[in-house]
Amino acid sequence: MYSAMEYGYGMRKRPVEEVTFYRQNKKGKPLKISREKYLRTDICCGVNGCKKCIATDRSLCRLEIAPAINSKKFDFKHFILPDAGFIIRQTDVLDDLDNVILLQSVMEEVYKRNVTKYKRIRNGVKTKSWTYFLNEHSKDTFVNRKPNETTDERNTREFVQCYKYFTEHLASFGIKVIIFSDNPAFREEVEKIHGGDVLLASAEEYVLTMTDKFKDLMDRLCLIPYNEDEAVKKYQDFTYPPHFDSNLLQAGIKSGKYYQGAFRSFNFFEGFVRIEDDASAANAKSGPRKQKDDLAYNEILLQGLENVNRACEGDIVVIEVLPEDKWSIPSGMVTVDAIEKESPLVADKVVLENVETDVDVQEHEDRLEEEEIFAAVAESVKNVGEKKRQRTGRVIGIIRRKWLPICGMIRKSLKEGTSFHYFFPDNKKMPKVRIETRNVDRFEGQKIVAQIDQWPISSRFPVGHYIKILGPAGTIETETSAILHEHGIPHDPFSKAVEACLPQMPWTIDPSEYAKRKDFRDIIVCSVDPPGCTDIDDALHCRRLDDGMYEVGVHIADVSYFVQPNNALDDEAAKRGTTVYLADRRIDMIPPLISSNLASLHSGTDKLVFSCIWTMTPSADILDTKFYKGIMNSKSAMTYAEAQARLNSKTTGDPITDSLRGLSTLAQILKKKRFDNGALMLSASEVNEEGEIEDDCEESHSLVEEFMLLANCSVAKFTLETFREFSLLRRHPIPPPANFEPLQLAAKAHGIKIVVDEGSKALNESLERQPAELKSILRVLTTRCMTQALYCCSGTTPPDEYPHFGLAAKLYTHFTSPIRRYADLMVHRLLAIAIEVDRPNPRILDSQRMHGIAENINLRHRMAQYASRASYNIHKSKTLKGKNEEEHTGFVLFVKRNALQVFVPRYAMEGFIFFPKDMQYNYNEKDGEITIGSTKFRSLDRLTIGLSLEEEKDRVVFRLLKPEVAGLSDKPASSTK
Repeated sequence: MYSAMEYGYGMRKRPVEEVTFYRQNKKGKPLKISREKYLRTDICCGVNGCKKCIATDRSLCRLEIAPAINSKKFDFKHFILPDAGFIIRQTDVLDDLDNVILLQSVMEEVYKRNVTKYKRIRNGVKTKSWTYFLNEHSKDTFVNRKPNETTDERNTREFVQCYKYFTEHLASFGIKVIIFSDNPAFREEVEKIHGGDVLLASAEEYVLTMTDKFKDLMDRLCLIPYNEDEAVKKYQDFTYPPHFDSNLLQAGIKSGKYYQGAFRSFNFFEGFVRIEDDASAANAKSGPRKQKDDLAYNEILLQGLENVNRACEGDIVVIEVLPEDKWSIPSGMVTVDAIEKESPLVADKVVLENVETDVDVQEHEDRLEEEEIFAAVAESVKNVGEKKRQRTGRVIGIIRRKWLPICGMIRKSLKEGTSFHYFFPDNKKMPKVRIETRNVDRFEGQKIVAQIDQWPISSRFPVGHYIKILGPAGTIETETSAILHEHGIPHDPFSKAVEACLPQMPWTIDPSEYAKRKDFRDIIVCSVDPPGCTDIDDALHCRRLDDGMYEVGVHIADVSYFVQPNNALDDEAAKRGTTVYLADRRIDMIPPLISSNLASLHSGTDKLVFSCIWTMTPSADILDTKFYKGIMNSKSAMTYAEAQARLNSKTTGDPITDSLRGLSTLAQILKKKRFDNGALMLSASEVNEEGEIEDDCEESHSLVEEFMLLANCSVAKFTLETFREFSLLRRHPIPPPANFEPLQLAAKAHGIKIVVDEGSKALNESLERQPAELKSILRVLTTRCMTQALYCCSGTTPPDEYPHFGLAAKLYTHFTSPIRRYADLMVHRLLAIAIEVDRPNPRILDSQRMHGIAENINLRHRMAQYASRASYNIHKSKTLKGKNEEEHTGFVLFVKRNALQVFVPRYAMEGFIFFPKDMQYNYNEKDGEITIGSTKFRSLDRLTIGLSLEEEKDRVVFRLLKPEVAGLSDKPASSTK
């Protein structure tokens, strides 16, 4: 929360007031409680030039005495005083308004009700002409609570007192104050308490009268009636089961009758909630071999709109497990959003019997899809038997919503004259959203950002509003912007507060650093990176010692020198978590002045580094490890191809090449040891038409990779030995055997044996034994079976969860890329304290804070991966623009009930080939195969696939060419991007 000092209020002597509270005793009678509260007389109203206020720092007075007049109805100078409900409901409207007064008591209420909106408004205080007024600490505005008065009643009286306070302070400037509230009951109570004329406005009546400059604000209004009963009447077309009372939910969770967890959706109609209960905990304790049934037992399946009951992806929900006779299995269906089936904006007239409204059309579409899913489930249950069924439940309450902005397109309603239209999210896990707008034509062909506001019990779809237009759908710029919004990637320019933390240019290393640091400038140090790399994190050296041993060094950019803890730059880096690499741009974690200039290890320039130095035997055994803060001067910044050329040359013998060769020799030994120890070789991002990895610079890639891995392991071991409770580690959980079922089915269908229950070494060896044609695609499939690698704090994670499964490492962290990962920056700070070159920092040596940092980095890292993948897919699809259908080798990754999920190695691109609804086929879920006529499809089957870009709908079409199957390969099939 905010502090008085944050806003520059002086430390004058504060009067002591006796504050009285009333609470009920056990007999229900009011109990008077008196306490001393320190109130202040020097808290200013925030208006620049106010003569009534005493303040020590006028620079923090954000409200100007000449506010712009933007309303035709309120055509006089005015400030805005919103209540908590208005801030939460109309955040997007508030973003475009200036001269807003935010009361401390109101913001505390916002914090209790919606932390996301609170943080958004808090950031606005720093950049907009808003003021944050500490009314709870001001002697002029604080009010005591009366006997038998509720907290809400007392807060309303204080709100009115603040209104009077600002009205008095602004009178001399000819400025009035308007209370913004959408709650009719609150407005009535304010008028009653005030006892005279008071200026009140709802969002709708204020925005409707604004000048043309703000005409798009109308579409950003939350128009859901404040009263739930009115909202039900307005949107009534479907009734969900009511959610239980919160007290009942908490009691049920505590007793073990109900379960709480995050909802993860397969599609709009089904998903699951992963829970922990006595049965699943008992299975987990019995060891990894017995987790096969544990995964199914631990995930509660939710199917059908009534059981999902208005839950969306990521919501924290409370569920009740249904009786055993209602247990089920996932449908295995892939859903195709109607936005892909029809024109994005103006759909063709749908002729349906007894259908007259657009609501009926949308409901009809969803009901058909829901019925199809339930029919598929019924058939699957019949085929696989009751033993394979998993527990099924229903949502009975929602603890916390995760309604983030979503991207998509609006389809114009089929009903003439209506202001209700439907928004179709790009993310098919999200439901359609009902949006009210009076100017839908301007959204034609546009990709927009929307926000869900509410999901009335009587509405089949949630209700929301438009936030902003991103641009014409299908363009690179628009789709990239949509990716960044959809994945919550912070991508705004760095703020002035962040820029104020940057070194002044021209900058040179302070002479004192040369005295304090290890000098590596005379050593042959070089870097090896991709072409065009400007943010060079790491460099290496290798030299033979007189006793025949090797000295090997990994030198990492010392970003912690430039990014000091707890300033605006550090806060921004922590929020971003990672640099995001898209196909055509980079979203930096820290400003380019540091990432591409001052910290980056360019050749020929003295640079600050954090170094890990090993003494090694010729057989790559480590004799000694030391860590230093140092200064180096890179002798060469090479690309992988340039480094490979030096390694391949038989005539080159300069010191740089000798260093590379020594590194490569040791790296090959380290790599062999790593794989002998059980490390996995998973899929590469690009494989050729034959399914083989293409890498002309494998040796130079491996050289860098092995020493970066070794440095990360060495730092993890050292920091954990020093800080048992505070170390930041990178762990990779062992995948439960159930994860490997798709791989096992695919292997079985081709007569291949893959060992998945004897550790990573056995798994890797069984993959390595397979034919070359299938080896790489098997690794792609194996990668899909892996669990997510995660950052964790050693003090909040059991030691048996520290290991990294994929690397077969007992301890691992990230140390080698602080320019682009906040995790590495935190590890640098810990390591600096551990080697006693920095003083201990209580904010760093805090396990709970480190746990919170790890959780945020995990989210940011995951979103960055998704965004990067989506960006590359868009650019790959554009390579097909204007071309006729191209033929490519493809492989079946997974067999779904209504589609084949296929992989095209040439573009490392995935898509679906959907079966026509009237096609007759036999789906064998037990063996993971589909038979159409005489043709059978299984995972790993080789196909010939036609790829083309359907430019009108901007999507890549995957079409089966061979084997030829009547009805499937002789006409275009549906697809996904």
